[in-house]
Amino acid sequence: MIRISKLFIPYIILLMILGFKGEIIIAFVLVFIHELIHYLTARILGFSGFDIEILPIGAVLKVKDLDEASPKEDLIISLSGPLSNLLLAVIFYVLFILFNRPYLHLIYNSNLAIGIFNLIPAFPLDGGRVLRDILSIKTIYRRANEISIRVSMLLGSIFMFIYFVSVAANKNNFNLGLISIFILISSIKEKERIVYLIMGYIIKKKYRFIKRGYIENRSISVFCKKDLLSVLGIIDKNKYNLFTVLDENMTVLETLYEEEIIEAIKTYGNISLNEYIDIKKLKNTL
Repeated sequence: MIRISKLFIPYIILLMILGFKGEIIIAFVLVFIHELIHYLTARILGFSGFDIEILPIGAVLKVKDLDEASPKEDLIISLSGPLSNLLLAVIFYVLFILFNRPYLHLIYNSNLAIGIFNLIPAFPLDGGRVLRDILSIKTIYRRANEISIRVSMLLGSIFMFIYFVSVAANKNNFNLGLISIFILISSIKEKERIVYLIMGYIIKKKYRFIKRGYIENRSISVFCKKDLLSVLGIIDKNKYNLFTVLDENMTVLETLYEEEIIEAIKTYGNISLNEYIDIKKLKNTL
């Protein structure tokens, strides 16, 4: 399904008033091709179901089950779009050198700009996902997401500052202001989204395990005074998680499983691991 943002049409009208015409058509055709490459790459890797949302700053592909992708799979999908633009930039630059046509240079410039722009490590751009995927290989998904959001919001704030400086200098750059707003809004939405995703990951993990027939385990030790939600936050979305609960003396108190953490939160709320272990012992003695 292709959805058009409410801000898209007013933005296009404004750009046409300002004198941008043919460049807009070429840019959005190239952006659509960019998102199509993402889609084809996702399909090759076995993912399906997609929406393309056309925004004032371009387009965003939303694949239904892409959140189930491993960091490496998501990295390949995220890089495929910008790299395709950079490859097209090289091709059209060679064609421009050979035939010296102005439109070939325009297509070359547009591809180069789209490719480099999408590699900026900020949401909703591909670079934001690329940064998160690289960090996810080294740390847990939630931590990688938090770092990526901070970087994204920092860049959005920097772009907004540059925009206001340019306005003060009578060099208004409307596009930069719009880009900074979208980056900041997308970063905030991404921050809110992760809260709802964690529990969904655990549910989806079971079906992915049945489909593939295997899943990698991850064992981690946690302090008994930590609460259930903090433990939920360190669950790895691509692995089956086991938690060894230790006290101050590093003595093993209990081994808990990820689905047990979920059920405990639903039943008792955000209590400490100590409290939950005491409840389990009490129930076992009855």
